Amino acid sequence: MNKKVVIIGGGISGLITGIYLQKNGYITEVLEKNAISGGACIGWERKGCYIDGCLHWLVGTNPSSAFYQLWKETKVLDDDTEIFHQDDYAVFKLDSGKTITIWGDKEKLRQELTAFAPEDKKNIDKFIKLIKRFESIEGPIDRPKDLMGLGQLLKIAFTMAGAYRLVNKYSKISCAEYFKRFKNPELRECLTSFMAPSYNFMSLLYMLSRVTNKNGGIPIGGSLELSKRVQNYYLELGGKIRNNAIVESVDIKGDTATGVILQSGEIIPADWVVSTTAVEHCLKDLLGGKYPVKEIDLRLSDMDKNPIYTFTTAVFKCDADLSCMPLSTHVNIDPPIAFDTEYTHLTVRNYSYDKTLKTTEGSTVVQVSVRGNDHMYFWWKDKKVAGSYKQEKQKFGQTILDILQDKFPELNGKLSVIDVITPCTYERYLNSRHGSFQGFVRSTKSKTLPGNSVIKGLKNFVLSGQCVFQGGGMPPAGCMGRFSAQRICKKDKKKFVY
Repeated sequence: MNKKVVIIGGGISGLITGIYLQKNGYITEVLEKNAISGGACIGWERKGCYIDGCLHWLVGTNPSSAFYQLWKETKVLDDDTEIFHQDDYAVFKLDSGKTITIWGDKEKLRQELTAFAPEDKKNIDKFIKLIKRFESIEGPIDRPKDLMGLGQLLKIAFTMAGAYRLVNKYSKISCAEYFKRFKNPELRECLTSFMAPSYNFMSLLYMLSRVTNKNGGIPIGGSLELSKRVQNYYLELGGKIRNNAIVESVDIKGDTATGVILQSGEIIPADWVVSTTAVEHCLKDLLGGKYPVKEIDLRLSDMDKNPIYTFTTAVFKCDADLSCMPLSTHVNIDPPIAFDTEYTHLTVRNYSYDKTLKTTEGSTVVQVSVRGNDHMYFWWKDKKVAGSYKQEKQKFGQTILDILQDKFPELNGKLSVIDVITPCTYERYLNSRHGSFQGFVRSTKSKTLPGNSVIKGLKNFVLSGQCVFQGGGMPPAGCMGRFSAQRICKKDKKKFVY
């Protein structure tokens, strides 16, 4: 008789776990707390306009990438999926009136930066060389390390030794620290502010290298359509999804997971339980804090060394075609916006590149974000407790509207606020730690998470999802989905089928 697996969380990781388990003969049921599946990879509609809640770019859009095969196997990408590759990845609009464009072409980027700051030519050449070097760095994702044989581990160690040394070196250096060597103050400020302050330099190199080697494109159709593709494939394979199913706890008997208990009181029995929900919610709530995981608990106990990554975002309907504007524009603001601290940078993103996304005729959706961390979440949480949350959201939307009309006078009278997204939005929708939409930030102080899904002392349970893998995002979510299915097959002595 085929074994049953209950999967907590209908995000990308949960759906991909289900896909692989269905292919391997298991009976699976995905339990999703919200009305629709997708998790963080989602979109919604406001005032006739589609708002995309996730995909800024996707690693693995180049057919030569290991991730590409994973996306094809799970219908994240199918044969008809069009990929948009940004020419101008980001534009910095400076107070001096000048602009700096981060091009998706290495040579074009070198020329841009050198023309702007010829005094930094030597540093720029080295920066471009590092981006090129990182284009070829991609770790193995076929299976987790704990399921690899000695021969495979030795092969990886031999072939990837140089890459790992490079990754390790630049993981310990912040962007601010690296770019101190640049002489031009405007260029130094732009490059330093590209990532969140606590992010390491390796993360920036990884991101830019995926853009320059065409391995970081954007699937046309948006996050919601991507999630629907994966969901439909899972259902075609015979999987079952139950929406609006809030899991209260994992049903455990004798240190063995035997199913889950829903908030309604219903008990769903299973041979295996996989949790892809936010890791803190799983360990503290679903497992009642009875099964600690040292590597996770260390991160949860020190948010300064292991911060989260979140946004406060105002979404606008713009009554104009913005195809002539860059997809992503970074602007400085003065006076700054004050939440838990003062914020001096905004990112303006327009969605005119994707004509399939729903808008009212002749309009474009624009999202304007302020990047923050745990402290931004606590500021918004305090407003909820005080009863002023709604008013603060309205105030934020108006503040951003005033800034946009000042920075982009050509848009005056064409913008209207249609939504405001805060860290509390992510917390409510994802059960995430402090309103994060990813995992822990890859800071210079944090150690790499091992990505091991086994909890000591608890049988027939797999801890999965993007939060178990350093950094989080779509690629870790996909990997952990595949890895979870592989671990279950290994324990049940079944040959894993892709």
